Amino acid sequence: MNSGQSYLDFNDASAQQEPLPPADRHHEKEEIKARLQSQIEAVLHHLLPAGKVRHGQFLIGDVEGSPGESMKVELSGEKAGVWYDHAVGTGGDILDLWARSRGMDTHTQFRDVMADIEGWLGYSTQSAPMAFSPAKEERRSPPIDELGPHTGKWDYHDVDGQLLVCVYRYDPPGRRKEFRPLDVGTGKWQSPTVTPLYNLPGIVSADEVVLVEGEKTAQALINAGIPATTSLGSKGQVHRADWSVLKGKRVIIWPDRDKAGWEYAQLASQAAKSAGAHEVSILTPPEEKPEKWDAADAVAEGMDVHAFLQNTPQQAPQVKQRRLRLKDWTFARFQGPAPERQWLIDGVLPLKVPGMVAAIGGAGKSMLLLDLCIKVAQIQAGTPIPTDALGGPLIPVAGTAVMLTAEDDQDEIHRRLNHLVIDLPDPDRLIVLPLPNAGGAMPLVAMGREGPVLTEAYEEIRQELLAIPDLRLVVIDPLQSFAGGDVNSDPAAGAMFFAGLGRIAAETGATTLVAHHFKKVGSRPIHSASEAREAIRGTTALVDGGRWSYAFWEVDAEESKKICKKLNRRYERDCVFKGAVVKSNWPTDKAVRIYVRQQSTGLLEDRSFDLNILQKNKNDDHLRQLTTAIALAASNGQPFTKSGGSGLYDRRAELPGELKQFSKHKMAEAVDALLDSGKVVQCMGPSSHIKKWLDIPGGEFALGVGQFQLGSGPAEEK
Repeated sequence: MNSGQSYLDFNDASAQQEPLPPADRHHEKEEIKARLQSQIEAVLHHLLPAGKVRHGQFLIGDVEGSPGESMKVELSGEKAGVWYDHAVGTGGDILDLWARSRGMDTHTQFRDVMADIEGWLGYSTQSAPMAFSPAKEERRSPPIDELGPHTGKWDYHDVDGQLLVCVYRYDPPGRRKEFRPLDVGTGKWQSPTVTPLYNLPGIVSADEVVLVEGEKTAQALINAGIPATTSLGSKGQVHRADWSVLKGKRVIIWPDRDKAGWEYAQLASQAAKSAGAHEVSILTPPEEKPEKWDAADAVAEGMDVHAFLQNTPQQAPQVKQRRLRLKDWTFARFQGPAPERQWLIDGVLPLKVPGMVAAIGGAGKSMLLLDLCIKVAQIQAGTPIPTDALGGPLIPVAGTAVMLTAEDDQDEIHRRLNHLVIDLPDPDRLIVLPLPNAGGAMPLVAMGREGPVLTEAYEEIRQELLAIPDLRLVVIDPLQSFAGGDVNSDPAAGAMFFAGLGRIAAETGATTLVAHHFKKVGSRPIHSASEAREAIRGTTALVDGGRWSYAFWEVDAEESKKICKKLNRRYERDCVFKGAVVKSNWPTDKAVRIYVRQQSTGLLEDRSFDLNILQKNKNDDHLRQLTTAIALAASNGQPFTKSGGSGLYDRRAELPGELKQFSKHKMAEAVDALLDSGKVVQCMGPSSHIKKWLDIPGGEFALGVGQFQLGSGPAEEK
């Protein structure tokens, strides 16, 4: 009677192997089983890559690796590796699972099963790792998420043959190839913190080692009898590899024939040399070979690679200069008088720093920064009257200004220049590059495999700027068009962008500014410089990346109308802005200034001085009126006091014009100003013992002869 257990039909079975003696077989089985249990997650991910770990169990569809959760494998304790498939009612231990997942049987193919496991565990006595072999059996290579089945696998061992890392290759349709490393020690799909070199057992005793890029290429040379190796991952991970095995060896680097291959060769050569390699040289691939040609291609072509290595020209790697020497930067370097800070705009904006100018879209940042470049280019040595910009005077030192703009084309720049300037002392000192007419967007930062990196375009711009001997100012407008990475949400991208600007500033001695936008704040108005800083788009790291930031924010309609009226100008929407330094790494002028848009050019112009003069004149008028009112009241026997019931504020209805509208605080400030200037004095009245009555010098109360008019004014306090 069938109890649900499956039966095996041996009629078509292959010839059985001669079994080992029972004692030996048991000992070998238990040892191998213990080894597998000690790294059970790595084993399961190797056999059944589509499985998932959940609640202390490994879940998979079946022993053939189909996606699903009907089969469960224990991950801990004595039962580690014990599995049971609920869909078909079968189960077993880890050895049985290994055999079934590989299409074998532990009873009839015990030796094959053990040999397969030993090979994976690194028991093999071969000096070279297993050669690259495409996956042939679909059921042994189930799909991994969207990548599909792996198309290749390479194993990294330690010098004793112990398996450390498995690298799987995937070729998903319509996409680039991808590689996924499995850290056997942790069972996680990632590279170890420190990665081994490939083929360690095969190179540990070799005097000469050939270093290539990629496991497939290394394996091709290994199969040809050449001790070869590579590092795990891309060129960006070269620094993570343990290169110590190359100490004392002669290393020949065979690069791929392309730019990336040469870059890998240079990085690897530095790593090998640092590890103590006796000699390092880089082979020069033949010029007639196609792009990306490598050692694997040479083997495939039937080339005598031994002779090729002996006869092909080689060159020494480029010597990398040490980036820093800590001993060069001791306290002794900073003794003595410190150099004075150099300014582009005195007291406001220094030279040699990266910074940002931010505002809402349409505020006029581009026009204002173009005007700043013009003013820098207009300066002539010894200019008697300095030109103001952003709230301070430009230092009168002649120099060149460069502006890179991605939003305005040549025609628009031409129109703006015609509005802003007629001529320059030296036209060559103003350079404006409109990218729409010069090849389009030029990202200075891009996202690489390991994170944001500076691009070739950045290096090209940097070299061009270094060639300008008197460079004073560089403007980049706007930030987003020059940043290929997401600088607004990725702190690393923003930091990389400003690191690039900082390098240009330090090397050229120029100020480097970038135009940027505010984030959308809805209808909420900005009232202060601190709120304006918070409104700058992007992460905190982006704002902090620059060492100086200036922001413009719109003034509300009611205040704008008052300002326009004072300036005798017609009010228009978006015509009045406030601006201030909102971030600076040193003491600087952070006064809030008033900018009003010129009606003819659209340029935001600093009108703070004019408004201050107008306000001063108005204040002077108010003080004159108040002095006259105080003198008149005293001469009529009805003097004011500074405060109290007889005070100016309580009796303000008796004052003329706008003085009636003064607040209590403003009234007190006005009286204090008159007392401090001596235009008004405090006096004693008849029979009084304190000086509290206000009069002008020479008035009756000031001379001590003043009399109160009884019944017509305040009674004297006894």
